[in-house]
Amino acid sequence: MIQTQLAVLGAGPGGYAAAFLAADRGLDVTLIDSEPVLGGTCLLRGCIPSKTLLHVARVLHEVEQLRDGWGIQYGAPTIDIAQLRARKE
Repeated sequence: MIQTQLAVLGAGPGGYAAAFLAADRGLDVTLIDSEPVLGGTCLLRGCIPSKTLLHVARVLHEVEQLRDGWGIQYGAPTIDIAQLRARKE
């Protein structure tokens, strides 16, 4: 059995910030999360991973715009979806 002064449930941005603040103030803190790494849903599965995909889409769009009036020609991109998903992870 673990004994602690404060148990913080969830290691997302709010949880780990609360745990660090409490520890800085001298409390014995235990941070509890179902994931093996800190970060929460946004970092691990939501906001950050989707930003990876949005970045790729934006870059592809910007490159496509170079065709109009810039004198740059190139072939259509090929996308290795498995590699892109691995990068996102």
